[in-house]
Amino acid sequence: MKPLAILLGLSVLCGTGHAAAESPGQPAEKPAGTGVIVHSEGYILTAHHVIASARRIVVVTSGEVRNPAVVVSADRDQDLALLKIESVGLSEASLGYAGAVRLDQEVIVAGFSFGLRELSVSRGRIAAVRTKGVRRVFQIDAAINPGNSGGAVYNRRGEVIGIVTTKFNHPSGIVPEGMAFAVPISYATPLLANIPEFDFGAIGAVTRNSKKRTDKAREGEKLVHELARTAVRIETAVVPEPAVSAPSPVGPIAGRVGAEPKREPSPAARPGTGREPVPDGAADGGAIAAVNQQLAMLQQEELRALAQRGLTPPDGMALVPAGAFIMGGEDGPSDARPVRHPHLSSYWLDTYEVTNRRYAQCVQSGICTKPKDPKPFEDPQRAEHPVTNVTWMQARTYCHWNGRRLPTEAEWEKAARGTDGRHYPWGNSFEVLKHRVKESALKVGANGTEPVGSQPWTRSPYGVHDLVGNVWEWVQDWYAEDSYASASSLDPQGPLRGSFRVLRGGDWSQGPLELRASYRGWDEMTYWGPALGFRCADDVS
Repeated sequence: MKPLAILLGLSVLCGTGHAAAESPGQPAEKPAGTGVIVHSEGYILTAHHVIASARRIVVVTSGEVRNPAVVVSADRDQDLALLKIESVGLSEASLGYAGAVRLDQEVIVAGFSFGLRELSVSRGRIAAVRTKGVRRVFQIDAAINPGNSGGAVYNRRGEVIGIVTTKFNHPSGIVPEGMAFAVPISYATPLLANIPEFDFGAIGAVTRNSKKRTDKAREGEKLVHELARTAVRIETAVVPEPAVSAPSPVGPIAGRVGAEPKREPSPAARPGTGREPVPDGAADGGAIAAVNQQLAMLQQEELRALAQRGLTPPDGMALVPAGAFIMGGEDGPSDARPVRHPHLSSYWLDTYEVTNRRYAQCVQSGICTKPKDPKPFEDPQRAEHPVTNVTWMQARTYCHWNGRRLPTEAEWEKAARGTDGRHYPWGNSFEVLKHRVKESALKVGANGTEPVGSQPWTRSPYGVHDLVGNVWEWVQDWYAEDSYASASSLDPQGPLRGSFRVLRGGDWSQGPLELRASYRGWDEMTYWGPALGFRCADDVS
């Protein structure tokens, strides 16, 4: 027999004392948001900003039974958090496949609006699938109010496809209708991996196994009852903190759409908080020039040695000589730590990103398919712009057609920063970056790219252009947040399996930290966007 429906409430408290009591010097407990049970043994997914300032978390079941909770994993930049209570037999929500979400798709949102104890259920549709760089967010037109933050967005079969995080408020003070946003549930994968024996194969199982529809009225009533058993209410007593820029919550309503999600960094350099990385003493232009000269000499020596063996550079490719380099950064996001010193064999890398003109040759051969959005690809004025709107598989297919392959992320990073651990291809100065981007007058927006090689100052020590700026680039590796801790020290290939592929480089809409050569992006293999391209690599045979 299935357990009886249990509605849960979360109370986040500060200090000690009775949960409902107000002690001198302690802020009063107030409604903060919603969450969803993702595993029957007490795992709850919510928005990070809902519990960000809590010192102690208590899960309150019906009947005022309180269960202490802990934060198992948090992703501040995706605005997600995974909580754990010591309880079993809870009703868990089914998870869906976010990649299958389509425009105008019907959705259901469950939450505790305005902190009321009764669960509110509203229906709506996916009004837009918005992108910034390589990140996506679902815009939904269902009724979203303060208190819905962290609540689940379900498809019509009751599968969670997103988590409510933000609501848009126009600077005029007018609150637009139908402009709430949810993070795709796929972005919670790194957090869900912390649940022992979590069954990722069950994601999307309800949709896959559904063969027929029943009476809609009865089906809807049953569905809402099932969703109610998986919803949790969150209340917090917020710890006062110095004002900092943070993700825009849905309670209270924020003044803008939340910033592009990124992963949890170190306190010294946190993307998405409005603070910029502090340049270090290694930004000496003379030292950078000396290293560049040394790397150029090594490159020429190896090219001469290869020529003696009858090997010449492939058309449009630069040589990156064998040797070790500094990979990662201690002052960046946690997934780029610990700093490593892998040794790579010699390899070739495309001097420029693959252009629309070059990609068209593969399409004409019948091997490649057109980009998902073909308009910029078919624009003759953009022939020398990087091809965009391609999935990971499309990128790999092109490289294989050309007798090449996608680079590993280690190969990409070494080509971008050389061997001395610099932040950017040109050195460590982000002041140069800010001034140069401004001078370039780049118009970032829909398909806001420029011809490859337009910014020669971004040239890397090995003569590779546009590794930073213009577009993000697919690489070969699967993404894992902790992969650096166990990666091979010799020609690392990344994890054997995963749910996402790594992206490198960043487009010009990114900040100084995101444009560092050590910064790691990631997304589903099926994703494509106007700021997403690639280049190819090849072994030195």
